[in-house]
Amino acid sequence: MREYTFHNTRLLLSNYRKLSAHVKNVEEQLEEDKETFWDHRYLTLSSLMQNKAKTVKIMRNVDKALAEYKQECADNGSINYSILDLKYLAKRSMSDELIANRFNIDRTTVNRKTKEAINELSPILYGVGALDIK
Repeated sequence: MREYTFHNTRLLLSNYRKLSAHVKNVEEQLEEDKETFWDHRYLTLSSLMQNKAKTVKIMRNVDKALAEYKQECADNGSINYSILDLKYLAKRSMSDELIANRFNIDRTTVNRKTKEAINELSPILYGVGALDIK
């Protein structure tokens, strides 16, 4: 696994709630701006809108990857997705200690499972680019 993909995946997960809120705001803003001066075709090419569109596109990809990973974990009986969900995705994140108590595992196992989950999620997010193929 390429080192930067692990870092990027963890960064996306760590900021998931903020990025999701941003996407919601962008979608609401686009709906409000329909048929107004700001919806003019030349203004939509601004770098600000391009950045917002890029965020929306990336987060849709992240959501699809997470759904695929959730299903994969359910099929395999793995708790890895559940740990990611409680730690990064839920409206209120839980500490490693609380997650450990919920699953009746050690806190160090939560850390190990988190790293394992990020490594498993990275290829789903980035495809072959996430693999360290030599």
